[in-house]
Amino acid sequence: MQLVVGLGNPGRRYRHNRHNIGFRCLEALARELGFAFAEETPQYRLAGGDGRGGPVTLLEPLTYMNRSGDAVLAWARRSGFSVGQAAEEAGIEESSMVAPEVVPIVVCDDLNLPLGSIRIRARGRDGGQNGLASVIAAVGGEGVPRLRLGVGPLAETVPPEVWADYVLHDFDPSESEAAAELVQRGAAALSDLLILGPAAAASRHNRRIRVDIRVDEDLPDNG
Repeated sequence: MQLVVGLGNPGRRYRHNRHNIGFRCLEALARELGFAFAEETPQYRLAGGDGRGGPVTLLEPLTYMNRSGDAVLAWARRSGFSVGQAAEEAGIEESSMVAPEVVPIVVCDDLNLPLGSIRIRARGRDGGQNGLASVIAAVGGEGVPRLRLGVGPLAETVPPEVWADYVLHDFDPSESEAAAELVQRGAAALSDLLILGPAAAASRHNRRIRVDIRVDEDLPDNG
């Protein structure tokens, strides 16, 4: 079983926010695979079926971005899988090994990458992305593969004090086409990530858009 977690905020108000591009990418992958989001709980909604590499579950947290890990733990409790700390949360004895383990793959926005950029990594820190931080805390370690989709500006910097407001705004009309293209390229990257693994998918899809300002490659990179 493979579990893919797309990050965003639920509700029409947030639908087209920069912060919700993880939802949009996951939904594009669901369409590609012929899956429908047919199951919903207070914590998450699910789509799933047989992918090219075996069973795949797609999960959208409904707990809001900062508590995305709660949705992953709730899914683990209901499904009988272990996702790190989920085994303890479910009351599963570690020595019994009765819970099959699944490592979630996360797809999320990244303000530190310019719009149109894609970066896949097998593990790392959260880099300030609160939803990814919540999933890392739920799993209990940084070994969470992630696909990060750049939503940052192309010709300016965003001061840290306005980061939260920036990601909770929709894309500008001039950015809509680039955002839609990023969603489709992200879905293709996510599909390859499921089949090929992080290293091979990264070599095929990782791309950083060059911008009009100097970009410090040592900036936090959302893990």
